[in-house]
Amino acid sequence: MSNKSLIIIIVILILLLISGAVGALWYIQKQDAPKSEQGKVEKQVNPQDETLSEIGPLYPLTPITVNLKTADEKDTYLIATLSLELDDKLLSNELDDKNAVIRDEIILILSNKTLEDVSSELGKQKICEEIKNKLNSMLSDGEIRNVYIVKFIIQ
Repeated sequence: MSNKSLIIIIVILILLLISGAVGALWYIQKQDAPKSEQGKVEKQVNPQDETLSEIGPLYPLTPITVNLKTADEKDTYLIATLSLELDDKLLSNELDDKNAVIRDEIILILSNKTLEDVSSELGKQKICEEIKNKLNSMLSDGEIRNVYIVKFIIQ
């Protein structure tokens, strides 16, 4: 190999290293940019954004099974296990006393939904909000902050 060929190969390798370094630097800066801009944007409240220490006491419910509404009369089942986030642990006593009524209200809400209503993330969020609002209207010892879906099976 001549000296001229060796110099060309070395120059090409140096150019590749430089372009790789520039590409890596650009990628890292691109990843950090949204984080720095996050503080400028108004943050929407979302239960999933809470840290674990901010989540209140949880009240787990046993699984609920309902038939979903369908246009073609085909049997479609939903099995949902929910957990209620409480504003105060004392509210669990009232929930224990009203367990049958709470389950009944949740069953009424879920059984009026279609497969399309429960399939999307937005649909699930709307259902959780509807359940929270309905149950809060029935409670007197506190309120439910959030409804969490622990298990969600559609058959």
